[in-house]
Amino acid sequence: MSTLATNSVGDVGRHVPAMSSALRPRPNDELREWGGPPLVRGKRVLDVGCGDGRLALGVAPFATRVAGIDPNPEAIAEAKRNARKAGVRNVRFATGAAQHLPYPDAAFDVVILSWTF
Repeated sequence: MSTLATNSVGDVGRHVPAMSSALRPRPNDELREWGGPPLVRGKRVLDVGCGDGRLALGVAPFATRVAGIDPNPEAIAEAKRNARKAGVRNVRFATGAAQHLPYPDAAFDVVILSWTF
């Protein structure tokens, strides 16, 4: 395994601009494909690779709380702006990667990984 693979996440997640959210399905449409609001209702949700927060903000009305994590600091800044603009208060965004989650075990009931590569 290379040093990059063992010591960091490199540039993973920094190749697709946050504005690519416009190319993705609406959060409610995507959630419906997974079983609808019952999947996240009243639960603690983690959105891995959240980008600009599109899906995290879309599930927030149903969830108890949502955390979004993405390795791209610009995307996280946009997600925070989007949350403020929408007045959503039960979502927190952080820069980070799935390989090194800054959360304790069992902190979430549902983990979402959507449109992430």
